[in-house]
Amino acid sequence: MTRAVVVDDHPIFRKGLVALLRASEIEVVGEAQNGHQAIAVVQEELPDVVLMDVSMPELGGIDATARLVGEQPTLRVVVITMFDDEATVAQALEAGASAYVTKQASPAQILAAIAAAESGALFIGAGVPRPASHPTAVEIPGLTPRERAVADLLQRGLPNPVIAERLHLSTKTVANYVSIVMLKLGAADRADAARILRAGQL
Repeated sequence: MTRAVVVDDHPIFRKGLVALLRASEIEVVGEAQNGHQAIAVVQEELPDVVLMDVSMPELGGIDATARLVGEQPTLRVVVITMFDDEATVAQALEAGASAYVTKQASPAQILAAIAAAESGALFIGAGVPRPASHPTAVEIPGLTPRERAVADLLQRGLPNPVIAERLHLSTKTVANYVSIVMLKLGAADRADAARILRAGQL
């Protein structure tokens, strides 16, 4: 089970995130209302992911992210903030954040950001500008060019017969490729694979 820490100085929003995560079978092992508290909680609990606000008293989320990721390179930080300007996005990504969404994001998008971050992909939420210094797509390692072509159509929700027609392959061959892609992504089914691919912006 994924272990998470939620960091936000607004109690109502923080509690809402905690409720969302727990309902999604993500274990919340700590909460914090500023960067200093976040560092202390993360150092003690060693979570898999941190949901981090940007603007907080005493120590902001970007500085806290830089310190935490510097100390624990495998830690995934999902920034959830009101700011949607390119400069803030760039600062968060440079600090080591794995995902960036606004507080207007849907619960599904927040959960997708967490899943993408855990898989090692970069996730930038809908309506958030992508800084020129960062790619708009993240390479998912281990896919051959043909597997990538199948994956691209899979993430669009196309069924195997349509994928086969577009790529001039047999349906059986496409089914084999889909199975391989799912295996490499660690996906439970087609829908899960498509979600992972969309989160990774393949």
